[in-house]
Amino acid sequence: MRKKIKLLAPGPLKLDFVKIGLEYYSKKLKKFVDLDMLFPKVKTSGFNPEQRREREKEALKKYLKNKEYFFVLDEKGKTYRSFEFAKHLENLFLNYPCICFLIGGPEGISSELKSMAHEVISFSAFTLNHELVLLVLAEQLYRCFSIIKGTPYHRE
Repeated sequence: MRKKIKLLAPGPLKLDFVKIGLEYYSKKLKKFVDLDMLFPKVKTSGFNPEQRREREKEALKKYLKNKEYFFVLDEKGKTYRSFEFAKHLENLFLNYPCICFLIGGPEGISSELKSMAHEVISFSAFTLNHELVLLVLAEQLYRCFSIIKGTPYHRE
């Protein structure tokens, strides 16, 4: 069975350069893994931050499955170096058919979703736009699979 990665974030995506970048990395990742990108539309205008997080939580929770390893991305999460993360993913795929990465919206992610995750990770101590994080994640996933497969993309 082919490995599967799922990217999950509130949608719709608004930044054109992110859409173009995700399409670019999606094509590159296809030779390594099946990639699902799910960005369910969540109506949050007119709600306070806590209500927005709750609405996003309910919309995103529907896409989480028991048999997948589930990461939440958060600026307070654990950090990895690229080579270390590639090896971690390689090991996870020995036990999980699918790995899901969840990114919260502009108000962050609910504490309930964080507590449900197998792991909370960070790409930066900076708070980043959730769409930008999706693009960085896609590049890092391509980098990880390049490391795993021994292609010359990554340089240490």
